[in-house]
Amino acid sequence: MIMEVLGHSSIRVTMDVYTFVRLDSQRSAFDRVGDALRDANEGDDDDGTSGVPVAV
Repeated sequence: MIMEVLGHSSIRVTMDVYTFVRLDSQRSAFDRVGDALRDANEGDDDDGTSGVPVAV
C-alpha cells in the first residue's frame, strides 16, 4: 500500500528508500548512546565502568 501511495514503480524502490532511512536512524541512535557514554565517563579515573547509564 505504501508503494502505491508514494507512487513508486516497484516495492524494491520503496524498500531501498526506507531501509536507508532505518539505517540512518540506527546510526544516529548509536551516536547518541556513544556520546552519552563518553559524557558519563569524562573525568573518571577508574576503569570506565562507573556512571554508565542503564537506559538511554
